Amino acid sequence: MRHAFKPDGTERARARAKKRAGAGGEGRAWWCGFCNTSVASEDDAIDAGGAHRHRFANPAGVTFEIGCFRQARCRAEGEPTLEATWFPGFAWSYALCANCHAHLGWAYDGASARFFGLIFARLVGPY
Repeated sequence: MRHAFKPDGTERARARAKKRAGAGGEGRAWWCGFCNTSVASEDDAIDAGGAHRHRFANPAGVTFEIGCFRQARCRAEGEPTLEATWFPGFAWSYALCANCHAHLGWAYDGASARFFGLIFARLVGPY
């Protein structure tokens, strides 16, 4: 299922996200820009490949700015591949929102670790 990117950027949606984030006692959260579901916490932000934030272009020339997180409320979809990986030694598969299944980034699997590279333009927050 394909999703056109139309994040809910209304002030009401942002206020709801802030209210929910404050109730959990976690660090500030990033939310799916499609369905406003909590996806990742700033507490889970990590450095991968020397930084948390990266700007990469895929083989088609599309540029993405991503943040790396040790865990995310996403499901990995597709067979992991090392082809055109941005992180040597890590195979990627698509990371889809656990709620609405929108493409939010990639799951990276290495020999002893997994992390998520989430596309900032498809997220709302952090709140």
